[in-house]
Amino acid sequence: MKVLLLAFALLATLANAAKIDYTGHKVIRVVPQTEEQFRFLLKLQEQAYDFWSSPTSFGSPVDIRVSPQRYQHLASTLNKVGLTHKIRFFDIGKLIEEEERNIILRRALHSGRAFDFENYHTYTEIEAFVNELAATNALVSSSVIGTTYEGRGIIMATVSTGSSSTKPVMYFECAMHAREWVAPATCLYIMNEMATKYGTDAEITAMLDYADWLITPVSNPDGYDYTWTTDRLWRKNRVPNGGICYGTDPNRNFDAGFAGPGASDNGCSDTYHGPFAFSTQEASAMRDAILANSGRVVAAISIHSYSQLWMSPYGYQSVLPADYAEMYRVMTISVNALTATYGTQFQYGNIADTIYPASGGSVDWTYDAENVVYSYALELRDTGLYGFELPPRLILPTATETFNGLKAMAQEIAAKLP
Repeated sequence: MKVLLLAFALLATLANAAKIDYTGHKVIRVVPQTEEQFRFLLKLQEQAYDFWSSPTSFGSPVDIRVSPQRYQHLASTLNKVGLTHKIRFFDIGKLIEEEERNIILRRALHSGRAFDFENYHTYTEIEAFVNELAATNALVSSSVIGTTYEGRGIIMATVSTGSSSTKPVMYFECAMHAREWVAPATCLYIMNEMATKYGTDAEITAMLDYADWLITPVSNPDGYDYTWTTDRLWRKNRVPNGGICYGTDPNRNFDAGFAGPGASDNGCSDTYHGPFAFSTQEASAMRDAILANSGRVVAAISIHSYSQLWMSPYGYQSVLPADYAEMYRVMTISVNALTATYGTQFQYGNIADTIYPASGGSVDWTYDAENVVYSYALELRDTGLYGFELPPRLILPTATETFNGLKAMAQEIAAKLP
C-alpha cells in the first residue's frame, strides 16, 4: 500500500511539472535512394526538425520527429522528392509518459534500498551516488572537472589502485548529449563494477592493475537536468545564443575540424558548433581532464545512444587515420565480445562513413591532439524500436554487453601497450 501511495504521489508531482508536451508528435522513417533525396534530407536537417538519426548513405534509414501541426507539410515536402515514409512512433508523448511511469514505479518499489542500476536517475542523484562511492570505497575518488553555464559541477570519478602516478589512463565520457539517458546509466554500472569487484573478479582486477579508469557519467549536466525538468528530448547544453535559441552541441565544439561537415552555424540547430572551439564548458572540461593526464591516456571513449555502433576517427573527414588498421582490429574484437553477450549486432568503422560526417567531435580531438589511438565513439541500444526512450528494463542488458566490449578492448590495449 505504501508503495502505491508513493507512486501516486510521484506521478502527481510529475504531472504538475511544466514540461514540453509531445502529445501527437510522430517519428517517421524515410530511406533516401538517390543523390537528390540524400542532399534534400541534409538541407532539411538544418531546419526546425528533430532528426533522431541523420542521413548517412543511400539505403540507410533516417528518423525524424515531427509535430502534429507540421506532419502534413513535411509529408508533402518529402513526396515532392519521391520520399515516402513510414510512421515509427505515432505518439511520442505517450512513450514519454510510459517511461515516466516505469521510472516512478521502479523507484517506489526500490525505495529505501541501495542505488538502483536498473533505473534512470537525475543529475543530483548521480552526483550523490558518485560522492558516496568515493566516500565508502578506497579505490574511488571524485572531482569536479568544470562548472557549467548554469553553475553545475561536472563530476568525474577516478577508479584507481593508487599504485602509480604514471599508470595508463582510460577516459570515459558519457551523456555529452542530454537526451541519451542510457549512456549515464551504463557508465554508472561500469563504474560500480570496477570499484566493487576489484580483487574478486580476475578480469577487472587485471584491468585496474594496468590502468586508472576516469569516468564522467554526465558530461552535459545542464542539458541533462533540462531533460528531466522541461524537455525530455533536449540534446545540447543550455547556453543562450541570443534571441530564442539556446544551446551548443558540446560534441561539435572540440578543436578537430571545427565548424566543418555535420556541424551547424545556426544557433537553433541541434548540431550548433558554438562561436569557437572549446567555447563550451563541457568540451573544455574534457579537454582539461585529458591534458592533465597527457601522455598517459591510452583510451578515450565517448558513449552515446542510439544506433548500435562502435566508431573510430575521423568524423570531420572520410580520410582514414594512419592508425586505422589497429583501431579497426580492436573494434572488431570489442564488438565480437559485445555481441557474444546477448547477440546484439553492432556496426563498426570510422565515424564519417559509419554514421555521418560530424566535425568538432571529442574522439577526433583526442586522436589528433593527444595521439590516443584507441579513441572511440559508441552508440548504444537500440536501432529505433524505442530510440531515446529505452525502457529501464533494458538498462542492465545494455550496460552488461557494453562493459563486455570495453573489457575486451582494455585487454587488447594492455597486451599492445604493456
